[in-house]
Formats: sequence, C-alpha cells, structure tokens
Amino acid sequence: MKKLLRCRVTLFLLFGWVALSVAGYLGKDSRYKNYTMDARYTPYFVPVLQGIHDGIFPWSSEPSEFWEQWEQRWQKGPEGSGGFVAGTELSEDRETSVAQGNGTPSSGADAGSLDGNTGIPDTTESAGAGDMPAGGNGTSGTAASGEDAGETLPRQNEADGETGIPSDGAGGQGGEAGLPAGENGGGTGGNASEGAPEDGSGETQPTAGEAAPKSFTDVDESYFDDAVFIGDSRTVGLHDYSGLDNATFYASVGLSVYDMWTDAFCEVDGKKITLEEALLARQFKKVYFQIGINEMGRGTVDGFITAYSQSVQKLKELQPDAVIYVQAIMRVAKEKSDSDPIFNNKGINERNARIAQLADSRTVFYIDVNEVVCDPEGNLRDELTFDNLHLLGSKYDIWVSFLKTKGIL
Repeated sequence: MKKLLRCRVTLFLLFGWVALSVAGYLGKDSRYKNYTMDARYTPYFVPVLQGIHDGIFPWSSEPSEFWEQWEQRWQKGPEGSGGFVAGTELSEDRETSVAQGNGTPSSGADAGSLDGNTGIPDTTESAGAGDMPAGGNGTSGTAASGEDAGETLPRQNEADGETGIPSDGAGGQGGEAGLPAGENGGGTGGNASEGAPEDGSGETQPTAGEAAPKSFTDVDESYFDDAVFIGDSRTVGLHDYSGLDNATFYASVGLSVYDMWTDAFCEVDGKKITLEEALLARQFKKVYFQIGINEMGRGTVDGFITAYSQSVQKLKELQPDAVIYVQAIMRVAKEKSDSDPIFNNKGINERNARIAQLADSRTVFYIDVNEVVCDPEGNLRDELTFDNLHLLGSKYDIWVSFLKTKGIL
C-alpha cells in the first residue's frame, strides 16, 4: 500500500477511472441514455468520455436539451458552417481488419498499421491511429471511435413510421423495409421517391426543360482516370486491393458523414487537408460516395439522411461537372446481421432505401454493389468476407467488375 501511495500517477489514474465509472453508471439513464452500451463489454466510463467529446459533461443539468439542440444543428447547421458540425459516432470500422488476398490481416511496415483492431492497412506516416494509405493518388485516413466503445444512441429507427419508410416497403430494399428483393437480394425495390428510379437507376420521365435521364453502360478501366472515391474502410479496401491505381481515393477508416467535412484525412502533395480543400484543388468527372456503416446506432435514420443529403449537395457544389454516384451501404453477413442489434441488414436496408431517393438519374446515380456480393436472402456471402463485414482482399475485383457496368457517358 505504501508503494502504491508513492505512485501518484497510478493513484490519479485509479481515482479518475473510478470517478468516471461512477459518473457513467449514475448517468446511464439520464444524460448518457442516448449512448447504447453493453455493460458486459464496455466500461461505464466510455459514455462519459464520448459525452465530453459531444459537449455533455458529468455536471450537465439538462442533457435532453443538448440532444434537441444537436438534432437542430444538423437540420440547419450553424451560420457559416454549411450545415456541417463535427460529431462522434459508433465506428464499426474499428471492429475488424481488412485481410489481404488470402484473408490474412496484413502486418508490418509495408502492410501498414491498423485502426485499433480494424483495419485497413496503413502505408503512410501516421497522423493518428488508423491512417490509411496515401499512395500516389491522395488517400489517407483517421481513426474513429470503435464499436467496442459502445457510444451509440438508441435504435430509434426500428419502427417504419419513425424512419420515413412506408410500412409496405415502398422505396425500401424490396417488399418490406429491411428485406431484400430479387434473387440476389440486391434489389432496391418500390417507388422510393418521386422521380427516383425504381431500381435505383431506372428511367424517369423528364419534365419540360429538364434533361432526359441517363442509362448505365459498360466501361473499361480508363473510365476511372478522372474519378474520386470517397468513403470509409470499405473504400480504403477498394483502394488497397482493387487495382484502380488510376483513380483518386479520399477515404479513411472510421469515416462518417458527421466528420467527413471537418477531419483532415485527404493527403495531397504530402499534406493532410480536409475533403473540401481537396475537392477545391482538383475537379473530377466522377465522384463515388459510399458511407454509412459507422453511423449506425447513432440517432435516427432521418438524422442520418439529412446529413448525408447535405453532403451530396456539397459534393455537387464542389464538383459541378461530375457525375455523382451514391453507393449503397454494403450489407453484412448473416451471422453478424442476426446477432448484432445495431449493425444488421435491416438497418442497412432502411438507410439504403433513403439514399436511393437522392438519385435523379441525371447528375446523381444510385448504385448497389449488394446486387453482386449478397446471397438470395440479402446477406453478404460468407465466402467473400473474413470478418462478416469487409470483403477479402482477393474479392474486390467483384466490386470493380460491378462498377464497370455502371458507366455514364
């Protein structure tokens, strides 16, 4: 005991751990009630730390007022911010690591470091755990909080009425919201929105003075010479294993729609800059956007799609001559979907249905890689993944082949 008392740092850390744990336990039903956590795996101090990041302090007296203000900020955005406010999110990316072609996680300096235990290989100088490879085309990454941190909000999107998805599945992934359609489980189903393609890319009738909708066509690899891919760890994997060395990648492990405009994760000319700065510095003809897995478990589907649609609008403003591809969130394997209350295909399908509504088949196009990577029940095929979430390194060619059928000329 005397030795312990001499070690002030140890005492300080011990006291801090106890204090934060007590604060987390006492506040789990009040100020931290919007952070879902599993006490079996997540210490009580985790929501306290996440709350501090979000501006909720242990001494905060009116946590409910904060959450109302937080929702309003995402609806309107502070003046001069373009409607984007930094936020934290549960990051599924940190749960796993991307395997190489044989499905074995990479290691060593050449293979790169991993984001927590996630990871996508990092071949750059680290600006923080989880940085992704820069390559020669401006790829980079920043770490994000992981699923094991447990800092999620309640599943407020379970009921169809709360998500804006009709109970009969209109606009959903086919039939019912959360249930895939078609033999390959990749259909986007029903009348997702006015003017939105029924299959996520189909034809709509132009009105007077409006350009006719465009159709997809097959293209070769040169089509991606002037393309930029923006996304999270799955896009990082596409960079690492697809062979699309002619394309530009601005992607980051753990990236979410809530921090994509504030984090400096794009490496350009050896310097980390924000996505907005990177897109102002260079114009592209195609923008491929896939994001959404890390946002699951935080807030509502409506809140997510508001931030997502604002991001699409900003992409259109920054890249006025580009074709914008909004890519469906890739589903997870059946084992994970059936056992995980947050990261499951029902929730993914609900979000994909809303993303599909943003397509107009003129400048914004919805494409769904689930068509080629899922089984007839709509789950990510087991033989394509090593962690029920990411594709094996040797399987990214399936994604590339799919993209080559979705050219817009």
